[in-house]
Amino acid sequence: MNIFLTKTDLIKLGDFGISRILESMSQMAETVVGTPYYMAPEIIKGDSYDHKVDMWALGCVVYELLTLKKTFHATNQLRLAYEIVKGERGDIDPQYSENIQHLVSWMLQKNAKDRPSAEELLTSSKFTEIADVQEMEKRVWELNTLSRKLRQLSSISMETVPIIKSKITEVYQWGGGKLTPQKQDIFIKGKSAIQVAAGHSHFAVVTMEKELYTWANVQGGTEIVGQLGHGNTSAYKAPKKVEGLEDVIQVSCGEDFTLCVSDEGKVHAFGSNYYGCLGVEEEEEVLSPLLVPFFSSNPVDEVSCGENHVAALTKDGDVYTWGCGEFGRLGLGSEDDFSTPQKVATPGKHLFKHVVCGCDGTFLITMNGRVLAAGSNEYNKLGFNSETSGLRKSKVKVYDIPCKYTFSTVKPLTRFLIAQVAAGKDHSAAVDLYGHLYTFGSNKYGQLGTGDFRRHRGICRVGGGLTGKVVDKVACGDGFTVAINENQVFSWGNGDNGRLGAVFSDKLKGPNNKSSCLPRPIFGSLYSVSNLSSHHWHTIIIAEKILNQKTLRSRVSSPKPRENPPLKVVIPQLVQEEDSAFVSDGIGSEDISSSEPVSESDGMSDSGNPQTPDTADRPSSAESYDRPRSGDRPRSAGRSATIPEEDTQVPDWLKAELDDDFIPMPGSSQPKAPALLSPTPLANLYCPLLYRV
Repeated sequence: MNIFLTKTDLIKLGDFGISRILESMSQMAETVVGTPYYMAPEIIKGDSYDHKVDMWALGCVVYELLTLKKTFHATNQLRLAYEIVKGERGDIDPQYSENIQHLVSWMLQKNAKDRPSAEELLTSSKFTEIADVQEMEKRVWELNTLSRKLRQLSSISMETVPIIKSKITEVYQWGGGKLTPQKQDIFIKGKSAIQVAAGHSHFAVVTMEKELYTWANVQGGTEIVGQLGHGNTSAYKAPKKVEGLEDVIQVSCGEDFTLCVSDEGKVHAFGSNYYGCLGVEEEEEVLSPLLVPFFSSNPVDEVSCGENHVAALTKDGDVYTWGCGEFGRLGLGSEDDFSTPQKVATPGKHLFKHVVCGCDGTFLITMNGRVLAAGSNEYNKLGFNSETSGLRKSKVKVYDIPCKYTFSTVKPLTRFLIAQVAAGKDHSAAVDLYGHLYTFGSNKYGQLGTGDFRRHRGICRVGGGLTGKVVDKVACGDGFTVAINENQVFSWGNGDNGRLGAVFSDKLKGPNNKSSCLPRPIFGSLYSVSNLSSHHWHTIIIAEKILNQKTLRSRVSSPKPRENPPLKVVIPQLVQEEDSAFVSDGIGSEDISSSEPVSESDGMSDSGNPQTPDTADRPSSAESYDRPRSGDRPRSAGRSATIPEEDTQVPDWLKAELDDDFIPMPGSSQPKAPALLSPTPLANLYCPLLYRV
């Protein structure tokens, strides 16, 4: 069923062995897929596998074509598995050439490393001697003739519309006494931000030029001990470039220390080394960036900082942790502290793509959407707790796991394909592959987003304003949560000290009367948020904004002019205002001939959600458009396209039917033109039909 014979007598092979696309050639899969007769030995043994299982399956098929029997045969699956792993296949009739027998033996090697890749097989001398490569390519050309003609026709008849965009990024922060978002004006053209991180009292930003900027928001007697990396203990309130660092691609902030990664995988650290979080010994405070020597020979792909510990994921897929070991947050089987990176042993064979450190716990996210965790599970913030109930009527039993000293799979999350995890002080959040948001942990301030302040023992699905919406990113702080949905920012939980980023007009609830238990949009729509970070009571985000865009048409698809003057019909196209991304939810554009703005948002949703002072009402420059609501997608301006007048005429039979068989609306004394009618004949052709239905 996986072999297809084309009309040009070309044989195509379909889904052999792997029924999924691996992200890279070096990635290994772990799922069991394929027909038992064609399964490779590594799948039978439960080992990780790659594309070489396809070559095994192909070898089995070729052997079956030559001998008219299965490569390995048995009366039951257990015996078949044994034969595939330990048994030997039968001989091939000597009437076939040595080349084809050699190819079959090459593909049916028990060790996957000894099998050829598809490219090696097709370019080998054994294959080219028995196959007419030129004839094969000729048949492929004949087979694709129809699709090639269709592509040529579509390229002529369909309009090619490339779009040229220019955009900028803006950095906003709030919390720590700042009730509404504050823009950092330094990150403009030439210093566009690509990644942000927030610590207990400081911030860090990586720019497009791979430079690192840091600054502080010191309150409550917090001291600067070098976490800014400027060579002193001054509390810079404005972003300042960290000298001595080059090619920085990622940064993470702890309570009073900072670590960053270069594009070569080198790690630099600065700040307090009280718990050994800098990865070096015999250092108390480091005021300037210090190279962590351990990773000079182990390039790092990603680093994450908790309050007092660090986790790093190397390019080889290994996980290292160091720092404070209380509650087993390092996943090393004890509560010991380590001042140098220690390799983590994890159960099973996993390929990790992200590491996330919380206040006193650590998460590991695998390639196949599984989550492992270690550390304190207080309030179930790691998600380990589960509920069970029997067939008889009885109280639900809750299995409370206080902490984990080694990394273990978070079983309540195994039914989801988790793409990202955010860890706060007392709660956590996870987003699955489909954009669904789940929360677990403490709900004292409504930070789980369930619409109440009650304790929840398991995993919760966030609803409210995010019901049915796709969540792109999420971050958790001290008693609050921030989530990004397309072009909107939602926040909920403890609103004290500006954590929620807005001043709400209605009275909030919770233990401090400053909390919201449901997601609330805190701005008018913005174009997109590419990165965000929350820590303690701070949040920092990067908002991308389209300045203008041009649509270039293909000359081939331009309609030919006619003798009759054409009618002009408005076709929507994105446009953008020259204002802050938080002010307007219109998106600016610039056509070939015009760049006037069309519409702006009032920054207020129908439910009365608050707006920032900058989102005051403004006059619209397009009379034909209604004022938008906050949260709607960006509106559009018009650009002209031509439709021949002869193509818009209403046929006589349709006109007569519409005139004779008009269905009036209830309560109306005479027929009235529907509101959907447009002055153009084209719209008059379709709108009455819609109106009648």
